[in-house]
Amino acid sequence: MPELDRYLWAIGHIHRRRLLLQLLETPMVHTSELNMSEGEKKLLLAEVKHAHLPKLADHDVIDWNPESNRVTRGSNFDEVEPLLELLDSNRERLPDGWV
Repeated sequence: MPELDRYLWAIGHIHRRRLLLQLLETPMVHTSELNMSEGEKKLLLAEVKHAHLPKLADHDVIDWNPESNRVTRGSNFDEVEPLLELLDSNRERLPDGWV
């Protein structure tokens, strides 16, 4: 997969974007603190833990400890950081639900 495609994939799902945007602001996030509504948390936390977190960890975008449910920036986080900064700095210009 070409580099840009790999990084676009990393931010390609709303839950991955929200997690990575949180990591842009703070170096460690507990999965209970993910930026989701309470309804989303109950329904989607299993999806996040079983699909999105492992995939991001496999690409070294994050480091995830399933036992402690802690997520930190991975060794490749700096590769997606410019895309995250672009999204973050343009939140008000993007359609609802993009970030």
